[in-house]
Formats: sequence, structure tokens, C-alpha cells
Amino acid sequence: MTAQDTARNDNRPVTLSNTELFTITSESVKGENYIIQVGLPAGYNKSTRKYPVLYVLDGDKSFGMTKEITDWLMWDGEIRDIIVVGISYGKGTAEWWEKRARDYTQYKDTVYYHYPNAGGADDFLSFIGQELLPAINGRYRTNPDSSAIMGISFGGLLSSYILFTRPALFKGYIIISPALFWNNDSILNTENDYFRKSRELDKSVYLAYGSLDSNDWTINPSNDFIREVESHKYAGLNFKTEVFKGETHISVYPMALTHGLKMLFRK
Repeated sequence: MTAQDTARNDNRPVTLSNTELFTITSESVKGENYIIQVGLPAGYNKSTRKYPVLYVLDGDKSFGMTKEITDWLMWDGEIRDIIVVGISYGKGTAEWWEKRARDYTQYKDTVYYHYPNAGGADDFLSFIGQELLPAINGRYRTNPDSSAIMGISFGGLLSSYILFTRPALFKGYIIISPALFWNNDSILNTENDYFRKSRELDKSVYLAYGSLDSNDWTINPSNDFIREVESHKYAGLNFKTEVFKGETHISVYPMALTHGLKMLFRK
């Protein structure tokens, strides 16, 4: 009898351990049903501890990778135990692509792209602050003072926007390959508006991109953003940036995520 003879295909899907999901029908983003994916650390159900939470944008594509990377780092003791929360749409790639453009952009772009539904970031942030965070904090044992958000590309743009418009939402930020070109680099105006009102920013921020990313879309706007933030010398800000040689807009993702996790959640 061969190995092929003894193998059995029972067509069960592959699942991730210690995960669950639920749906929120949003009032802030009218009629949108967000699929909320939750990854719990091993031993969660046997403890009474409260845990930091990492909120993951683009959960349709990013939740599985993020959960597995955090599991490896937690298992080896390189980061604290955390809860991972993915914000997803659950309707396939085409709808994910369009809806992320709606939710992660603060204005309609005037330079490169035209997305008819762009510019919904403020409604989406109302969903996060008024609906998602209370739901997670009510369902799970969380430490809200240690929560963080992570995003790539448009998600990095949104994370940067949150930092300077609603900084109270999160303590930590992992910003990867941010699409800061959006609307003629208007994130720089957002940052300067914040600086005129406050010289304090008690946050931990990790920002990274790959050296093979687009100069126009990511590298040059990110460098301008970094210079502005560093020049303002915010009290309390822990700001780290990295450039990964030989990596693209996408291939940099798992490396930058790993480094960001180790910065924000190191034991």
C-alpha cells in the first residue's frame, strides 16, 4: 500500500487555531457589514489577563499572515501576548479593492487615481471609534491603553491620518509602504495642522518601506513626511523608520510587520 493509497481527502478547509469572527453592521458607514476576525493568544481561555490589541487593516488579505507572524513571535518570547483583530469585508478581492479605497482615503485624489467612492475615511474612523473598539473591548479582555493599528499602502495612509487627527484611538502605529502621495501629499498639511495645536504626541510609531517601491507614490512622500515629523520634535513620540533594501511595495510587508511588532510589543 502506498502513501497515496492511505491518504484521505475529506475536503475540510484549513483553519487557524484560536481564531473566531463576528459581523458588525455599521451605522457610521451606512449598510456596511464588516467581518471582524479575532486571533487570540495561546492560553487566552485559561488566563484572566488583559491583552494589548493590534487592529489590522485589509484583514481580507492580511489577517492570516499577521496572526501567524505574531504566533511565532509570541511563541519564542520576542513579543508580548497580544490579540489580533482583522477588519474585513468578506466579499472577495474586487469588493475589497474598491471598499478599501472608500474607507482608507480622506479625500478624493487630485493627482493619480480616480476612485468614485474615495474619501470616506472619517466615516470609517467613526466606525472604528464608536462601534469596533467598544465591541472588541466588551467581548474580550483587552488593555485599550496598549492598542495599535497596522496598515499597508492605503492602510498606511489611513494610519498616518489617524495619528494626526484622532491620536487617542491608538497608542501604537505600524505604517508600511504608505501611499502618502494621495491628494497631492495632503498628509503633510494634516500633520502641520496638528503641530499648530499641540507639541506633544505620546505615541510609538514604526514606519517602513522597501527601496524598490515607487519614488512618486511612496518613497519621496514618505521621506518628506518623516522629515516633517522629526523636525517638530514632538514630546513623548517614539518614532522609528526603516528602509529595506531590495524589497518592493508588497514584498517588504512581512519583514516590516515583524520589525514593527517587535518595536511596539517587545517584552
